[in-house]
Amino acid sequence: MNKILLFLLITYSSLLIAHSSKSQILNDATTRQQISQGLDKMYSYDFKESAEIFQKIKAKYPQHPVFYTLMAIQTELQYFPLKDYPTQQKTYLAYLNQSRNLAEAMLDKDENDIEASFFELATLGYLAAFDADNQEFMKAVGVAKKAYSHLKRGLSLTEKQPEFLYSSGIYNYYRIEYPETHPMIKSVIWMFADGNKKLGLQQLDLATRKTIFVKNEATFYAGYVHTKYESNSAKALSYNNLLIEKYPDNLLYQMQRAEFLTAVGRYDDAEEFADKILKQKGIMFQCAGNIFKGLVAEKGKKDDKTAEILLQKAVKMPYDERFTKDYHALAYMGLARIAKRAGDLAAMKEYAKKASKIAEYKSTLAEAKGILK
Repeated sequence: MNKILLFLLITYSSLLIAHSSKSQILNDATTRQQISQGLDKMYSYDFKESAEIFQKIKAKYPQHPVFYTLMAIQTELQYFPLKDYPTQQKTYLAYLNQSRNLAEAMLDKDENDIEASFFELATLGYLAAFDADNQEFMKAVGVAKKAYSHLKRGLSLTEKQPEFLYSSGIYNYYRIEYPETHPMIKSVIWMFADGNKKLGLQQLDLATRKTIFVKNEATFYAGYVHTKYESNSAKALSYNNLLIEKYPDNLLYQMQRAEFLTAVGRYDDAEEFADKILKQKGIMFQCAGNIFKGLVAEKGKKDDKTAEILLQKAVKMPYDERFTKDYHALAYMGLARIAKRAGDLAAMKEYAKKASKIAEYKSTLAEAKGILK
């Protein structure tokens, strides 16, 4: 139950504007352009420039939550993964709490202020994600429940405001997909509005082309959905191409690219990006880099000895719940294939079991199931 509540909430957490006759940001073309410019700088890791742009927005709208939401997003990206930076965690939470305070002040004046409702939702979404990343799942669910009423309001506004294509697409897809892959939540899913997977994919694709504020999030998650649930890595890579071309230094996009290139068999290119990731000091990047180099060694170079060393090294590292948990499963399946070729069937099954316990990728689960029959 906690994961579906969190995901349905978090899908909205990056949406920065809403459609409303009283919207301040939406009706200000100059500020919309500034936000777009600031986000481009931010995703290019030019944090000094983006912060300066966001400060200009704050000067114009000192009592609006937009600045604090943007700075929270920037803090999380600049100090990623945030859990490795305790001081910046406090700064991040302070930005979120101030954003929420200002959004609630706007709602106190007008409970139908949809723009305020969205910033309230965004704040709660990031707070829920923060709690989940820190294994505070029940606390995260409590935050998610507070936000659901705000979340529901956006589902009917896609036609009026293209920015809703992203959130609506993710919701429509996951509302159907998640109960299919996580049957245990079917008993509580009735409380959520119905979805449509085909429509969700269409909306998500449109969002990669028609939105401004959430274009990057839509493009990133379009690739994620196509590789995780649709088992279509070629389609996933096409979305990542758009991101890496515009933001070549973005570490998350590099990590995603290493995965997709490995999946489609472009091993030399995949290794290039795995090497870039390995230049980073964080455990998460070291884990991912070793896994993809290991898979390149196994699948591309047919070097089981090197592959086993790299994959064993990686699975001894802790995984990140949001970003590298499924990478661990990929590593275990690589080790299972290596054990099979070595004739060690007991080890093969043990690795496949480990993979099946943590995997959510349909392709990984299918492969593990085939081994365990």
